[in-house]
Amino acid sequence: MKVTAARFLGAAASPGAGPPPGPPEIAIAGRSNVGKSSLINALVGRRGLARTSRTPGRTRQLNFFLVNERFALVDLPGYGFAVGSEAERLSWGPLVETYLRERPTLRGVALVIDARRGIEAEEDELLAYLAALPLPALVIATKLDKLGRSGGQVALAALARRLGAQVPVIGFSAKNGDGKVELWRALGAWLAADALEGRRRLRDKSRRA
Repeated sequence: MKVTAARFLGAAASPGAGPPPGPPEIAIAGRSNVGKSSLINALVGRRGLARTSRTPGRTRQLNFFLVNERFALVDLPGYGFAVGSEAERLSWGPLVETYLRERPTLRGVALVIDARRGIEAEEDELLAYLAALPLPALVIATKLDKLGRSGGQVALAALARRLGAQVPVIGFSAKNGDGKVELWRALGAWLAADALEGRRRLRDKSRRA
């Protein structure tokens, strides 16, 4: 996908807040230290669009980024190494769960993991939650450049065996761009399916009129 425009659209710090539903959205989820902001910046080719921090867990809200004026990438608060009071951390659960459960324009969730760590308990819980909704999900294994080519292939194969055919796995490196084309292809398929469904609804509506 060619990105011609990308901009910050808005944020949500409480359940149900944020920009009103409009274009289709794809959520980016993951631990606080897996490089979600770097991944978003690399995807859209805008170095400073999603702010990165040296201290994991600084993001306390949902951040919406509009791409090509057609769809939005939504950066969810990280988990695992969250910074803040216990009350703040507990408040993030309802914020994220309400968004995942009730946002009508959400089309899928890309779960970002560190390829060196693999899938842990929190990721298993999130994937099970998404399957129960149900929402499409895929796993992005980042920081492949730190494993080397053979090490990266071994890690991706292990993830594919662990997750099975229902959850695709895509290797990605924000440093050298590996996996960018494959990731856009997968996200584009979600958006294309949404567009086809929209056209079907319009045809059905015109036939009833």
